[in-house]
Amino acid sequence: MLARRSLLFSLPTLLRAAPDPLSDAAQDRTTLIYQGTTPNKLCCDTTLRAMPDGSWVMVMLGGGDSEPLPANDLFLSRSNDQGKTWSPMQRISLGIKEQDPSRALVPTELTVYRGQCRLFYANHNGRFRDWTTWFTTSNDSCRTWTKPRPIPAPIRNSTFVRNHIVRPNGELVIPYQHYLSPDGYKNPRNGVMISTNRGRTFQVYGDIRISDDDNYQGFPENTIVELPGNRLVMLIRADRLGGVLFRSNSADGGRNWTQAVPTDIPNPGSKITLYSLGGERVALLHNPNPKVRNPLSLWVSFDGLRTWAHRRDLVTTAGRLNYPDGFVSRDRKYLHFAYDENRFRAVYYGARLPD
Repeated sequence: MLARRSLLFSLPTLLRAAPDPLSDAAQDRTTLIYQGTTPNKLCCDTTLRAMPDGSWVMVMLGGGDSEPLPANDLFLSRSNDQGKTWSPMQRISLGIKEQDPSRALVPTELTVYRGQCRLFYANHNGRFRDWTTWFTTSNDSCRTWTKPRPIPAPIRNSTFVRNHIVRPNGELVIPYQHYLSPDGYKNPRNGVMISTNRGRTFQVYGDIRISDDDNYQGFPENTIVELPGNRLVMLIRADRLGGVLFRSNSADGGRNWTQAVPTDIPNPGSKITLYSLGGERVALLHNPNPKVRNPLSLWVSFDGLRTWAHRRDLVTTAGRLNYPDGFVSRDRKYLHFAYDENRFRAVYYGARLPD
C-alpha cells in the first residue's frame, strides 16, 4: 500500500495579490490527495469521477518511482465530503499482480454510466511490450470489481483508452489512441469506440492520423466533446508538430471523421481534456504553453470552439503540471478535476466556471 499524507494547501492565487472575494479565483478550492515518496513516488494518469453513491473517486497510476516499470499499478482514493478530505491510497486488486508481479498496469479511463463504473487499463510487461488493453466493471461505486475483459479486437493491442462522453441519445462514446507498430509508440491512430446498447458491446470508428510518417512517435492523447446538431469535435495532442493541438470533426455522431489539422491552441505535448457546458459552451483544461507543462489553465468557449473568450491560469506553481481529468458539477458552476504535480503529487482542484 502506498503511504499517504493529507493536507489542505493554499490556492496558487494566494501567492499573488489577494483576489476579489467574488472572483472565480477566490471561489476555487484545492487539496492534496497524495504525495509519493520513494520507493513509491510515482503519481500519474490522475482521473477524478463522481460516484453513483455520491462519493468522489480518484484513480491513478502509482507504484515505483517512475514509468514504465513492472511495479506500476492501479490505485484509488475516495472523498466523502466533495474533495475536502481523501482516504489513504489503496491498490485496486484485480488478481493480475498476484499471478504475475512483472505485469505493469496503467489506468487510462474511468467511466460512470447508468450507475456502473468501468475502469480501462493497459496491461504490459513493464516496458510497454506485450501490451493489451482491458476493462473491469463495478456496481458498488468502485469498491469491488468484476473479472477483466478485453476491449474490441481491432484495437486490443497497443491502445490507450481516453475520456468518454455520453451523448443525449444515450450512446457511450470513448476515444482511443492506437499504435499500428508494436515497436515503441510508432504510427499512432485515433478514433472512438461507440456503444448503442448501454455498454454491452462497442463498434470501432476512425483512423485519424496527425502525421503521414509511419515512423512518427508520440502520444496523441485525444479528447472529444459534442456540439449541437450531432457534431463531435476531437482535439489531439501532437508531440513535436508545431507546438499546437490538432483537431478532427465528425458530423454524424462519431462514425466518420475529417482529417486532423493544426489548430491555434498552443500545447507543449501534454494531455488535455474537453468538457461540455451545454450548447456551444465548452471548457478546456490544458497547458497553453508550446514549450513546458506550465501553467495549468482553464479556457472556455461560448461559440463551439471557434474562439476562447474566457482564459484563466489555475495553477502556476513551479514544475510540470500534468494530466488534468475530472467532471463538471451538475449545476455547471464548478469543474472538479485531479492533476499530478511533478509526477509525485496528486492534487484535487475545483475551478469556478464563468457564469
